[in-house]
Amino acid sequence: MRVNRMLQIIALASLAVVLAAISARADGGTVNVSLNTSSLSGTQTIIFGITDGDGVADNSVALSDFNFGGGSAEGSPSYIGSGVAGDLSSVIAMDDSGFSALFEQQLNVGSSLSFVLSTTDSFAGGTPDAFAMYLCDATVSTCYSDDALSGAMLILNLTGGTVTPSSFILNGASDQNLPAPVVSGVTAPEPAEWMLLLSGLFALLAGKNLMRRNQPGRAECA
Repeated sequence: MRVNRMLQIIALASLAVVLAAISARADGGTVNVSLNTSSLSGTQTIIFGITDGDGVADNSVALSDFNFGGGSAEGSPSYIGSGVAGDLSSVIAMDDSGFSALFEQQLNVGSSLSFVLSTTDSFAGGTPDAFAMYLCDATVSTCYSDDALSGAMLILNLTGGTVTPSSFILNGASDQNLPAPVVSGVTAPEPAEWMLLLSGLFALLAGKNLMRRNQPGRAECA
């Protein structure tokens, strides 16, 4: 236990340097995302994904304040890749420290779905990092979107600068009578606010990864 605690302190101290650099920029923002889900019922699956396009670990996303419009989160989340932690009942933290990361959890859908999305928006050039939201059936055999190529209802390409509603690609799903998500309430966090947000995200992710590494007999997940 003492060794784990020391490792956490060392890791978070190292991350403070990264946080200080990120907090000096005003890139990114915080928005409200909402979706009318009254045409759906029963168990559905929500998936969030982040992809590292520019080859630099320079972006973090936080998803919080989930409201299910009378519905509720179900079960435990599944993670694929590194740099993802949390669940629909608290805060989901994602970063682009690996090539890609996916968060998946089921929910008993209500009349609406809403949450707060906070993100950095740094771009090192070339292909931008990207964040996406998918809404699928219980078995993830069908994801709802009029964009057959991506299958996503929301896509945000992190090309640098301040996030605005026009930064998002929003798709409805005609087959399920789902309108496109609505993005509103854009704010540009002050550097101090980014420090608080990102320190919480990195602490969550660092703690998760350190605990995984120090569990006897457990192999490190990709």
